[in-house]
Amino acid sequence: MIKDLKVVGFALALTLPAAAFAADVATMDADGDGAVTMSEFQTAMPDAEAGTFSAVDANADGVLTEDEVTAATEAGTLPEG
Repeated sequence: MIKDLKVVGFALALTLPAAAFAADVATMDADGDGAVTMSEFQTAMPDAEAGTFSAVDANADGVLTEDEVTAATEAGTLPEG
């Protein structure tokens, strides 16, 4: 029983940080314009690796849309919400 609780605790410890930085345009979009700028992205996901924004910005227009964030989440580039 104790071993099972340790395994569950470990699994939760791995899951919670990802949930805290879940990719969600609504929460990242500070000004509510429907797009996430580099500044908004860095504020929402300060631990993201350099180049993540560019990798997610599929059309290289300098902002992330809901579709780009969804695609990046499905591809594993961003954590799921």
